[in-house]
Amino acid sequence: MRFAPIILASAVCALPTFALATPGTSTPQSGAAADAATAAAAQNTLVKISTIEGKAANDEFTRNVQVLQNERQEIVKLNTSTNEAAAGSDARKALQTQLDAAVARLDTDNKTMAKTYGYSILRNYVRIPEMSEVYVVLTEDEIAKQPASKDGTAPAKTLKVVTLKDAQSNQSFQTTVQNLQTMRQQAAAMKSTLDAATDPKDKAYQQGQFDLLLKQLNEANALATKTYAFNLNRQYVMSIDKSTLYIAATPEEAAAAKKDEDKKAAAAPSSSAGKTAAPR
Repeated sequence: MRFAPIILASAVCALPTFALATPGTSTPQSGAAADAATAAAAQNTLVKISTIEGKAANDEFTRNVQVLQNERQEIVKLNTSTNEAAAGSDARKALQTQLDAAVARLDTDNKTMAKTYGYSILRNYVRIPEMSEVYVVLTEDEIAKQPASKDGTAPAKTLKVVTLKDAQSNQSFQTTVQNLQTMRQQAAAMKSTLDAATDPKDKAYQQGQFDLLLKQLNEANALATKTYAFNLNRQYVMSIDKSTLYIAATPEEAAAAKKDEDKKAAAAPSSSAGKTAAPR
């Protein structure tokens, strides 16, 4: 794993969860793992750790977090395989060697992340995008219909549909996407229940409930399309230009962070004392 030697700016990780892929990365964690991480983070106070500026830096951070998570999963698998191998066997010794190397690699990479971003895979974090762009992934037909470029470059595979310029609009977009996904999951579950129903009255009731939810889903999807050019029937990627990383801090850590901020605020006025205002 290679880390950028220069910082352009400035988990279990509870990153924002939405059905979008960040270029060069896999989709952020979702489901039970993300819910558990988010719940754990919610029990603590969020303290700002760092701000990540620029698409390249944000892509790099996302990739590095994914690498750490993959390394941890590899350790879990190797540990299981090692314990299952016969004691004293050559196979167990070989697996133990791989396990030790994997643990050492994760420790090194984790220390680099801590030094670069203040991030550790052992803690819970929330990453909040503040500026981002959302792109729709073009179909093969859409790509083929693009006019040939004069410089011979390959046709674009994505098209920007919306720019989210602040944390509030990013959060609103993510909430919209999450709600749509939840409604679609509910509709799928309700359809299974409807198909399994055998009693006519029960089936009629289930049909009514399903029709109502489907209507609400279609209306919500239409609104998302109008507001963000987002549609559940298409695939999207998000490119983050600026994000802020927060740690789920204990009360003691939060108090220490506030104390440090208060000290900085108190020292700020003194740094300008004695200075003369520039003439107008």
